[in-house]
Amino acid sequence: MKDELKRKIESREAVVGVVGMGYVGLPLALEFCRAGFRVLGLDIDGKKVEALNAGRSYIGHIGSEGIAEAARSGWLEATADYARAREADAILICVPTPLGRHREPDLSYVIGTADSIVPAMRPGQLIVLESTTFPGTTERELKSVLDCSGLE
Repeated sequence: MKDELKRKIESREAVVGVVGMGYVGLPLALEFCRAGFRVLGLDIDGKKVEALNAGRSYIGHIGSEGIAEAARSGWLEATADYARAREADAILICVPTPLGRHREPDLSYVIGTADSIVPAMRPGQLIVLESTTFPGTTERELKSVLDCSGLE
C-alpha cells in the first residue's frame, strides 16, 4: 500500500483531502492545487463550502482569484459530506485547537474530525494532523480514535 501511495503522490494522481478550510487548511489546499494535486476540501460550514465551490474567498488575505481558478479547473472541490473522505489518498486535518480556560489546547475539533472520518477510512490512506497542538497528540489522542476503523 505504501508503494502505491508513493506512486500516486509522485505522479500527482493522489487526491488530497484537507479537513478544515480555515486559515491553515485553505492556503494549504491551494498550494496542493498549484502543485498539481486534486484537492477535496472538507468543512462542516456549508457557507464556506458554497463560497469555495463558487470561487469566493472568505478570508481577507486570500484573494478569490486563486480559489476561482482552482474551482473552475476542477483542482479544488469543497464538501460538507465527510463520507467523501474515502476519495482522498491523504487526509490532512487542519481544524482549530483553541486554548481552554487553563490555556490547554481544546482537542474537541480534532477528535470530532477523527470520529467523522473513521467511517470513510480505507486501506492505503495517509492521515496527517496539521492542527497546532502539543507533542504526542497524534499518538496519544488521535490514534486511539482512528484505530476504531480497524485499519493500521
